[in-house]
Amino acid sequence: INSELPKESLLSALRAGKITPLAPAEALTEEMLLASSAIVGQMGETPFIEALDQGVDLILAGRAYDPSVFAAFAIREGFDRALALHLGKILECAAIAALPGSGSDSMLGTLRHDHFIVEPLADNRRCTTLSVAAHTLYEKSDPYHLPGPGGALNLTGSKFTQIDERRVAVSGTTFDPSETYGIKLEGARKIGYRTISIAGVSDP
Repeated sequence: INSELPKESLLSALRAGKITPLAPAEALTEEMLLASSAIVGQMGETPFIEALDQGVDLILAGRAYDPSVFAAFAIREGFDRALALHLGKILECAAIAALPGSGSDSMLGTLRHDHFIVEPLADNRRCTTLSVAAHTLYEKSDPYHLPGPGGALNLTGSKFTQIDERRVAVSGTTFDPSETYGIKLEGARKIGYRTISIAGVSDP
């Protein structure tokens, strides 16, 4: 699934006022757009669901909203979109929501129709209501409203419940759809060069 967008289409959208800046980023200009080497759209779960509907065994995709990769299958199977995306947001960060946190360890998520449960797979880690709730602050300016493709997760009613020493259940998360479906654009342009030189000395 290709996520790169043609500059011609983006240029037309920009001129039509259909591209708005995400604060605190500055507004996109035609010069910036044309100077970009590539611009991708942060896709939501829909392209993954469409691929699954075609019976594929493997999906290779470009840039996507990280939770969508985890949530797409569950949403397709009828699970709550908000809970699936919230669980995906935790799982995409590995065991950061556990104590001690780790971005290189694994977390198990079990999704039910009215809640989900998270549990670290390493015996030396545990999830607490504080560690899981605190994860909503990770890379976020607003811990209650988490924007993504087509809307935002609303965590104002989320409830975190300690099941045992290592597991936490989460419920009450909702999804607020936006009036117009939008996706985040990400681009890169050359602004200079950087060199890294590695030197070594050996004394036999």
